[in-house]
Amino acid sequence: MANAQITITQTSMPAANDTLRYSTVATAGVNLNIQQKGASQTWDYSKLVPNGQDIYRYAAANSTPYLLYFFNQIGLKTADSLGAGPVMLKNIYSFYTKNATVFKQEGIGYSYQGFPLAAQNKDDDEIYQFPLKYGDSDVSTYNFRFVIPGNILTFVQAGVRTNVVDGWGSITTPYKTYPSVLRVKTLVNGTDSLITQFGRVPIPRRQVIYKWLSADEKIPVLEITGTENGGNFTANQIRYRDKYLGIVSPLRPRAGFRISKTSGFVTVDTFNFTDRSQPFATSLNWQITPTAGVSFVGGTSASSRNPRVVFRQAGLYNVSLVATNNFGSDDTTAPNAISIQYGLSTQGIARENLFFYPNPSHGEVTVKLSGKLEVFDGAGRCVLNRSVNANETVSISVLPKGFYTVKINGSIPATLLHY
Repeated sequence: MANAQITITQTSMPAANDTLRYSTVATAGVNLNIQQKGASQTWDYSKLVPNGQDIYRYAAANSTPYLLYFFNQIGLKTADSLGAGPVMLKNIYSFYTKNATVFKQEGIGYSYQGFPLAAQNKDDDEIYQFPLKYGDSDVSTYNFRFVIPGNILTFVQAGVRTNVVDGWGSITTPYKTYPSVLRVKTLVNGTDSLITQFGRVPIPRRQVIYKWLSADEKIPVLEITGTENGGNFTANQIRYRDKYLGIVSPLRPRAGFRISKTSGFVTVDTFNFTDRSQPFATSLNWQITPTAGVSFVGGTSASSRNPRVVFRQAGLYNVSLVATNNFGSDDTTAPNAISIQYGLSTQGIARENLFFYPNPSHGEVTVKLSGKLEVFDGAGRCVLNRSVNANETVSISVLPKGFYTVKINGSIPATLLHY
């Protein structure tokens, strides 16, 4: 049985350090009950079947990278990255303010080429106006203008937000029954515009959002977003407040990659990495270990979709990829995926004739110095370790043909070609 109707105030909105989990639902075949409204209603969504989960994590602005732009606001990270190539934005946050009269979105923070930047609304987007109770309605405008650094592209969102509190009562979701909720119907009617040197491209933005709000949950206990045409509503997103279920969304990417080759020489060879994650990943993180001697080149980085890498130290390298989108993340690792050796054009070769010869060698080398001789294969394994006298000849005929790293008394490594 529904309790008396409630009033929503700023205390029902998210606060810094809130961590709020929700589940998502496939829209196909769901009985939406959208037309059910009015006083003392009983909504039953207990049969919703979740297919994925995520978390809203709210943070104080001064604990984000954008504390120079936002001071008392609440930050919500909305994406790890957006865009591609030269227009790659990272670490994207939306910032909100709440007070006795309003909960509103004021702008975004983003990182561009390693620098934290911000774009603030010209006209704040008022999500809710308080106090909010059954029968209330409000209309507000919003205007957000974002210029990508270098004036490559300008993105403008402008329009009208209308809220109507059209119902109250109780609601049951797979998570729990809430005896007292308000239902808010939101109409967003605006235009998103892309502005370039070639002109302005307007994109109509028409959204209808149904939200059931309780006094305690900080986010809607149920939110259904879609479009409405001729009175017919079509949902394209359903999410509800939930506990941890351990669900992996089928839309979460499965990480995968390809490397152009598996072996090469220090500073000489460039390795091309290709992301093959499916479905599409919006954020990528390449991890190549050991990290010493790994250089991303050609304007690429560890978050590029198809980075290019040059190695400056010999050895075996592991390659890992973490792929992420709005439905989750996945990782994969290829151990010992790349073998790097010192080549005849590298720095080590210039020093090799200081303490041994001939090089290349057909089966033996003469060491000019006395001390501890160490020979390593392309995998970094020590295959020869012994004491030698000055001008002593050492047989390497038992070693397989190939490149080796040679040290004497822990010297700077030099490269030996055994053929």
